[in-house]
Amino acid sequence: MVFPGLVRAQDSSFVSRAQSNLAELAHWQSLRNLPESDFTINQEFSFSEAFSKSQLSFFKGALPDAHYYFNFLSTLNSIDKQHLLFCFAEIETDLEQELTKAGLSADWRYLPAALSMLNPNAKASYKRLGIWQLTHFQAVLGGLQLNRLVDERLNCQMASAAAVKQLVANKLIYSSEELAVLAFEVGNTKLKNTLACCGEEKSPEQILALLPNEVHSTIAMFQAFAAFFSVNKAILPLQNASPDTVWVNRQTHFKQIAQSIAVSENELSFLNPQYRYAIVPANEKGCRLLLPKGKHDAFVFHADSIFYVRDSSLYDVLAQKIEYPPAPNRQYVGEKVKELQIEGKTKLNYTIKSGDVLGFIAEEYDVRVADLKYWNNIYNERKIQAGKVLDIFVDNAKADYYLALQKQEQKKETSVNNVPDFSRSSLPTFEVPKYAKKVEHVVKSGDSPYLIAKKYKGVTAEEILQWNGIKDARKIQIGQKLIIYLQQ
Repeated sequence: MVFPGLVRAQDSSFVSRAQSNLAELAHWQSLRNLPESDFTINQEFSFSEAFSKSQLSFFKGALPDAHYYFNFLSTLNSIDKQHLLFCFAEIETDLEQELTKAGLSADWRYLPAALSMLNPNAKASYKRLGIWQLTHFQAVLGGLQLNRLVDERLNCQMASAAAVKQLVANKLIYSSEELAVLAFEVGNTKLKNTLACCGEEKSPEQILALLPNEVHSTIAMFQAFAAFFSVNKAILPLQNASPDTVWVNRQTHFKQIAQSIAVSENELSFLNPQYRYAIVPANEKGCRLLLPKGKHDAFVFHADSIFYVRDSSLYDVLAQKIEYPPAPNRQYVGEKVKELQIEGKTKLNYTIKSGDVLGFIAEEYDVRVADLKYWNNIYNERKIQAGKVLDIFVDNAKADYYLALQKQEQKKETSVNNVPDFSRSSLPTFEVPKYAKKVEHVVKSGDSPYLIAKKYKGVTAEEILQWNGIKDARKIQIGQKLIIYLQQ
């Protein structure tokens, strides 16, 4: 059955991205030592015959574009076809078992091919990544680790586990595998809004017609791959060479391992794609590292040599700094230096609160004070004003985390981090504690009464101001000595 009402112009950007992913897949596959495999490639099957052979359990009606994408796959050169078939054969059995165990149709195994052409490094809009094109939140909800050095969406096995978890949750919500896959693609909010507009009585194919072209193209490619893989196969040789596993708790670069045991950096990258810069981060609990079969004992024997190799150039990525031109006459003037766009970073807005200092804000968002000053035209950091809005650039992978954190802060009626208003004309009286020990604190750059009080147990910011006869907290000076009484 074909749905004529769903005919659309083929999405050229979708095809272009598929070709790009296929080219990247071919590049990485060419670096691997692939085992000899048998391939069955059939050219005589038409799309309708191959699609009938696939016997899909959902999205059974072929979309018109599916025929176009099947022809696209069928006319690929033999090397590209072999790369696709080999990669699919590598993950098919394990993925099918995981889907079946979760109570899902095994037909879901065709979806990652439609999303990414099975390229583990595939990137797309809305910061999707990996063979399953997971968003940041899908990955986090699936229990994956995401930070500057580690992105487990790049690991096919880990990404599949997170995707299956999301698909199971979607199926419980919609009681439909078709709607579950649409929710996976566009998110629950957009799908529910679409359902509210068209009514839930409509078929998934009719609902699909109201969603963006890219979703329509993905489902058509899904059907095309189901047909393609039903008549084309790769038979991998029987191997029991499952990789060895070691646990690493020190910061280690793949090059350190390659220099100490007979294994290439490429092999380590293929086995551990989640380590984005070939760096295993330090972790007290240990980070899992896969090694080629038979390398476990060599790694343990040479562990000291591996860990104690020190070459600072290997870790340049950890200390990347953006150098800005000097601007000695600049002050907080309410206008930006320029419309900054920094590759790999997302711009957030932060409203300065009473008592805030740049050092505290920089620490909260894991950026440098120098960056904050440049981004926001600040020359004198002591003259920032409450109510002003700062631009803060954070790593793309952390943007959603910080946005969610800001929303949580906004919901709180009173933030525990807010500094009290000390600018009123009178202050309450605080007696010097009996048997208290008198100490002096020298004010440093970035200090505020609140931050100073945190350094001394049992001391409040208001007490510090009272003991030192200060009515306006903003008037403390760098180098000023403050008297603090500590209870014995």
